[in-house]
Amino acid sequence: MVLPFQISSVEHFALVFIRVSAALAVLPVFRHRAVPASWKAALAIAISLLIAPTIVPAQLPGTGTIADYLIVGLSETVCGLLMGFAGQFVFFAIDICGRILGLQSGLSIVATIDPNSDTQSDVLTQVYELLAILVFLSLDGHLMMLQAVRSSFDAVAIGSLSMDGKLADWSVSQAGLVLARGVQLAAPMMVTLLLTDVALGILTRVAPTMNVFVLGFPLKIGITLLFASLTASMIAGIFASQYASFMKGFPEFLRLLGGN
Repeated sequence: MVLPFQISSVEHFALVFIRVSAALAVLPVFRHRAVPASWKAALAIAISLLIAPTIVPAQLPGTGTIADYLIVGLSETVCGLLMGFAGQFVFFAIDICGRILGLQSGLSIVATIDPNSDTQSDVLTQVYELLAILVFLSLDGHLMMLQAVRSSFDAVAIGSLSMDGKLADWSVSQAGLVLARGVQLAAPMMVTLLLTDVALGILTRVAPTMNVFVLGFPLKIGITLLFASLTASMIAGIFASQYASFMKGFPEFLRLLGGN
């Protein structure tokens, strides 16, 4: 019996699917629990079917045995996960911003489980993350990420993943940038809360009998919520510029994955 397809084509599609599905599992927005797993799988299959014919098939190392194929499949899984994790870097900044402000304002005392990330975070952090997702979608960030997944096959051929010191250096530099961007996002409100603490300290000196802790706790929370609403558009604009800057440098990350 003659099969309507070649086994090599199925193997090629499977390798493409492995990288795409691994990336979608951890990419921003796509990784959230709000997106059903069946939708992710269907999207990964659809993308793989569309782009597989445009990708050069892999040259399996060694003698091309099943073991060699599994090694390449593992390499594609790692490649997809690394891309997805790198895509989250800019979102780590908004998370740092929310946690800094939550700690400084006292909102971190009432922490809840974020159902999307399974991590404990305060309400302000979750609101900022939702704001970042809305900005991400408004900038067609999800489409840019999918385009980056397709471009990765040009920069990193199937089975040619390379992880050397340059990739580690890039990760360390990006970690520093993430921290700096998080502080940049939180800076306006950090200054406001600092001035509030200074004012409460002066009030303590003027009226020593006044219970500043009872007064300061709701005051700082109220100021935080007020300024969070007033500065939401500014934070969204800063996040948008940070995301645009990050995407300009993403091709460099793909080249490093390919050992270039």
